[in-house]
Amino acid sequence: MPIRDLTSLGLDELLGALLAAVVNSQREATASTLALVEQIGLLRGDDGEERFRTVSIRYTKLDENQRPSEFVLEVPLLAMVAIPTLTVRSSKVSFRYDITETTVEKPAEAERGAPQPLGGLAPQQVILKGFVPRTRTTRETRETAGIDVEVTVESTQLPLGLERLLDLTELTVARPAEDERS
Repeated sequence: MPIRDLTSLGLDELLGALLAAVVNSQREATASTLALVEQIGLLRGDDGEERFRTVSIRYTKLDENQRPSEFVLEVPLLAMVAIPTLTVRSSKVSFRYDITETTVEKPAEAERGAPQPLGGLAPQQVILKGFVPRTRTTRETRETAGIDVEVTVESTQLPLGLERLLDLTELTVARPAEDERS
């Protein structure tokens, strides 16, 4: 899309928009994971209560009398599927920013003649205004501005609750039969 707004942007506005885009992408990834969990892992009953969608697994092992016996294990479906848990590990933004205006904003206390802390070494906010330079393509009359954004994502560990649920499932299958029948 051609650049139509030629007004100067504050560097804080430009960086803020880019960083907000990274944060929003993390939020969208989290919402997508939550939607997947709700769609495949939970059932809503007629009473409105949610419960885990489960898979029945039948297996045979020796019972307390050392005879083969069939057991049924209800395993939450979520324990059997890979749940995408992506997180932004790092983000790198690079661009050229041509400064067109600088302004030093003094603290309000300095304007009122109040004593300055640290012998007048109060921080001053410097406001930078400028633009990301445009480039023109001669074959097509098109103007562009370039910002390079590099985002690295990684898969994170399962949430602790789901990991414990999987551990309990494994413990139930490995437990001796006399414990299950009581």
